[in-house]
Amino acid sequence: MHILLFIIYAAVLGWIITRRPFFRDIQPGMLLAFFALRIAAGCLHTWVAYKYYPNHGDIWLFFQDSFVTRHLLFTDFHAFWADNSSLAYLPHNLIEWTHVLFNFLSFDNFYINTLFFTFLTFGGHIALFRVFYERFGHDTLSAASMLLLPSVLFWTSCMHTEGIIYAMLGWLFYTLHRSFRTGWTTGRILLGLALTGLTIFFRPAIAIGLLPALAWWTAAEMHLRRRTLLIAAAALILLISLLSWANPPILALIPHTLSSRQQEYQSLTGNSRIPLPLLEPTWNSLWHVLPDALFNGLFQPTPGAGGQKIYLFFSLELYAIWILALLALIRAASHKRKAPAQNSRLAACSLKLEAQSSQLAALSSKLAALSPQLTARSSLLAACLLLALPGMLLIGYIIPFVGAIVRYRSIYLPFLLAPCMATLQASPPFLKLKNALTTYIFK
Repeated sequence: MHILLFIIYAAVLGWIITRRPFFRDIQPGMLLAFFALRIAAGCLHTWVAYKYYPNHGDIWLFFQDSFVTRHLLFTDFHAFWADNSSLAYLPHNLIEWTHVLFNFLSFDNFYINTLFFTFLTFGGHIALFRVFYERFGHDTLSAASMLLLPSVLFWTSCMHTEGIIYAMLGWLFYTLHRSFRTGWTTGRILLGLALTGLTIFFRPAIAIGLLPALAWWTAAEMHLRRRTLLIAAAALILLISLLSWANPPILALIPHTLSSRQQEYQSLTGNSRIPLPLLEPTWNSLWHVLPDALFNGLFQPTPGAGGQKIYLFFSLELYAIWILALLALIRAASHKRKAPAQNSRLAACSLKLEAQSSQLAALSSKLAALSPQLTARSSLLAACLLLALPGMLLIGYIIPFVGAIVRYRSIYLPFLLAPCMATLQASPPFLKLKNALTTYIFK
């Protein structure tokens, strides 16, 4: 019965997606293919967790605990309130409550619950796809990378915190993108603040990269002068100095918090443990552990690390991304070296065109039209890196398990990969693939 119910629900939800105006310019077949791919990834994750990690891991514990929660809700409300009234456990409890709701429709089937969850979060993924596509010069390859990246599919399609956070990041970036393009409204401001707050609520550590990324993106889009930015930076440094003078222990909050979080993970047991020096609650210890944190957060798992075959797949994916990042860096450096020569040639051309004012005016208008596109692209590129790199470094500081590193890092990888693909989009092999994807995805 559950199989038939799964097929019926999948067909109905797929039909609803194709009828929503938000998806109207995407080919229905490709839209359903993306939706089906996420469903398959979520079900695969659920099956792997059940078969190879029984009674271990959060994904099945959420589902099993939802039956206890439902029983208490209908039989002993006081006990239910005692277990679910604490704000500290609210992210955990919200997923349990979602299971309780879904179970009424799925008849207690986890795979159907996964289908519902995929449907609810699918819009956030397409929203982020649209941001990358429009901001990176209609680059379908950069945008599609966040939809097709294996670790993102595997870790954000199942009923877990990563799926919620990634969808909210998609809607948050889309809200800011539309506001920068068409103007701010009260509704958009409130929505942006709410999405930012909820994202940090579900994963407080993400604030270390998210807030600077949003601040930079906003400042770049507002075309603030360098002098204004320097004054703002000086004011921030002055504020931090005054706070540290008035209350010296306040600066120790960062290393103390990171040390406490790392100790929580160090006390756990697991098969994928990797070496990580103990982090003391001091700034000197943060500096001492920095090399290990960089390696763990940015380059783990290495091939063979973690003790599980599945980690080899994530290792190959990670190193492929870093190879693309290196190629993008080389291409950007080569363009920078060519810039002086191109400027001199442009100056020579300008002298020749002085007599041809109409052609010069046309060239100037084209450059003026191109300038906002370059600004929009560079501002988002910087925001993506500001979000991804500090978040990955923080993971390297506190987590000594390969499985947890791969999972927590999954929401950051698209923000590292998409800027790299945008930098490489004009290269012949990438350009050909980009054109093919554009033909298949859009009407």
